[in-house]
Amino acid sequence: MKKSFSPLQRTLLITCTVIYTAAYICRLNASAALGGIMGNLSLSMAQAGALQTVFAAVYAAGQLINGTIVDRVNPAKYMLTGILGSALCNLAMGLCSAYPALIAVWALNAAFQSMMWTPIMRLVALHFKDVRVRERANMTLALTLIVGHFLAWAISGFLCARVGWRYAFIAPGVVALLVFSVSAHVLTRSGLCRYERSAQGGAAALAGVRTVSVLASTGFFLVLATCLLYGFIRDGVVTWTPTILNQIGGGEAVTSTAFSLILPVINISGVVTGFTLCRRGVRPHGVAAALMALSVVCAPALMLTSGMLRTAVLLGLICAGMYGANTMLTALIPLEYNCVGKTGMTAGLIDSVIYAGSAFSGVVGGGIYETLGRNTLYGTWAAAGMASVVLLAAAGRMSARYWRAHRGQEE
Repeated sequence: MKKSFSPLQRTLLITCTVIYTAAYICRLNASAALGGIMGNLSLSMAQAGALQTVFAAVYAAGQLINGTIVDRVNPAKYMLTGILGSALCNLAMGLCSAYPALIAVWALNAAFQSMMWTPIMRLVALHFKDVRVRERANMTLALTLIVGHFLAWAISGFLCARVGWRYAFIAPGVVALLVFSVSAHVLTRSGLCRYERSAQGGAAALAGVRTVSVLASTGFFLVLATCLLYGFIRDGVVTWTPTILNQIGGGEAVTSTAFSLILPVINISGVVTGFTLCRRGVRPHGVAAALMALSVVCAPALMLTSGMLRTAVLLGLICAGMYGANTMLTALIPLEYNCVGKTGMTAGLIDSVIYAGSAFSGVVGGGIYETLGRNTLYGTWAAAGMASVVLLAAAGRMSARYWRAHRGQEE
C-alpha cells in the first residue's frame, strides 16, 4: 500500500523543494549571463569560464566543511542561512562593474550555496524513515534540478537578452529573498527550526572508527572518482550550451535562449528514467552508469551536426543523463550510509568532488573550446563518460557485495 506523507513531512518537502529550486536559479543564472558579461567587459572565454571555476572550487571546499558540520547542527537553520546569503550575493552581482569584483562575489555565493544540499539530505534522513516514502521524497527533490534549470535560463536568458546581464542576477536575488522570508516563517511555525539533533546510536559511534574501512569496502572512493568526471561533463554542458547555441545561431540571443530551454525539458526524462529503474530493483550505481552512458553516444554525434535544433536535442540528452544520475550520486548513494551515521559526510564529499570536476569545466572547458574547437570539447565529454561507466560498474559490485555481507550488522 502506498504510504502518504505526514503533515510535517509534506511541509518539510515542499519547503526544501522551493528553497533548492531558488538555489539553482541563483546558481545557473551565470551560465545564461556569460555571453552578456563577456561582451560588456571584453572577456575571453577562459576568463568568463573562471566564474564557473571559482564557483566550483569554493563550492567543493564548502561541501567538505559543511558535510562534517551538518550532522552536528540544526539543518533547517543552516539551509536558511545558505539561501539568504545566496540571495544577497546575486543582488551584489548586479551592482558589480569590475571583473575582480564579479569573481569575489560569485565565490562568496558559492560558499553560501554549499550550505544547502547537505542539510536537505540530513533532514530527509531524519524525517523520512520509510524507504518508499524516502524514495518519493527524493523524486520530488530531483525535480528542483529541472525546474531550477529551466527558470534560471528562462528568466536570466531573456532578461540578459532584453535589458542586460545585470538583471539576470538581480531578479533571481529578489526571488530568493522572498523564498527565504516565506520558508523561515513556515519552518519556524512547524517547529523544525527548534529541532535539536538527537543522540546517535551505537552504530554511529562505531562508524567514527570504521569510516575509512567502510568507504573503501563499499567502493565509495571509486564513486568519488566518477563524480570528478561527472562534474566536468554536467557543468560543461550547462555552462557552455547557451554560448554554443548562440554561436550556431549567429548571435541571436533570444533565439538561442529559447532553444537552450529544450535542455531542462528533456532533463525530465532522465530523472523519470532513473527512478523507474530504481523501482525495478536496479541499484543507484547501475542507474547512474546507464544514464551517464548517454554522453558516450551523444557527444560523438554532436561532432556530426551543426543545426541548432539537433545540437540542442543532443546536448539535452547528455544533460538528461547527467541530471538523472545526479540524484543517484548525491542522494541515494549517501543515504545508504545512514545506518552508520554518515549521510551528511558522504553527501558533502560527493558534492564536493562533483564541483571539483565542475571547476575544470569552466576554465579548462573554455580553453579547449576556444583553442581546439567545439568538437574537441565534445570528445572530452565522451571520454569522461566512458571512464565513468567503468568506475561505477566496479563501485556497484563492491557496494552490493559489502552491504549484502553486512546487512543487519550496522543497525
